Amino acid sequence: MTSGERRDAGSATGQVGEHEATAGAAQAVRSLIEGLRVADAPAEVLEQVAGLAAEAAALLAPHRVEAMRMQGALYPEVMLGGGGPAGRDPAGFFPYSPVVGPLNPLSPPIVLTSDGERTTGTAVLGAPYVGPPDMVHGGNIALIFDELLGVTNVINGLGAFTGTLSVRYERPTPLGTELELEGWIDRVEGRKVFTVGTISHAGQVTARGEGIFIRTELSALDV
Repeated sequence: MTSGERRDAGSATGQVGEHEATAGAAQAVRSLIEGLRVADAPAEVLEQVAGLAAEAAALLAPHRVEAMRMQGALYPEVMLGGGGPAGRDPAGFFPYSPVVGPLNPLSPPIVLTSDGERTTGTAVLGAPYVGPPDMVHGGNIALIFDELLGVTNVINGLGAFTGTLSVRYERPTPLGTELELEGWIDRVEGRKVFTVGTISHAGQVTARGEGIFIRTELSALDV
């Protein structure tokens, strides 16, 4: 079934139900990943977990939709209607994001909002994102900045592709506690958008990100 046939076949209520069910399944998988990461369980328990996970994967296999690797491909009416520059809801505009996407089990997910200029948010990263002991992996911090700054651009009507991303790690970013995020556009020079942001804990900046984003015709297309 194509995405168009899928949309034609279901009512708006059905679309909402499918979206909520997908979000619920994604949250269950997050819990599984977190639990497995910190579990010191006997082999028989882990074998049972593996069997259940394989069973779940087999249930999904017949419903796999090919060539749908776009943010709003499966639920455009439900998700994109309240997102983007108008709704200023990053999770609605990027539902499959590995950072803020409620439908992506790889995302924490991080909650971001906008006042029309600055993007702010909070995050609590658990054991799957560990680098040094009890600290967030630097690569995950870079990923968060790429999304934070990119979302800031989109919300301000300046969607663009990442050209360069620089991260300055000022102090450890702790796991398992609330982090504060903030992003804003510094300036625009032609096709280049210069965007900056911070990650903080308890009022102290732990990392700073600076990105140069390039606007192209493709960056203006629907996601």
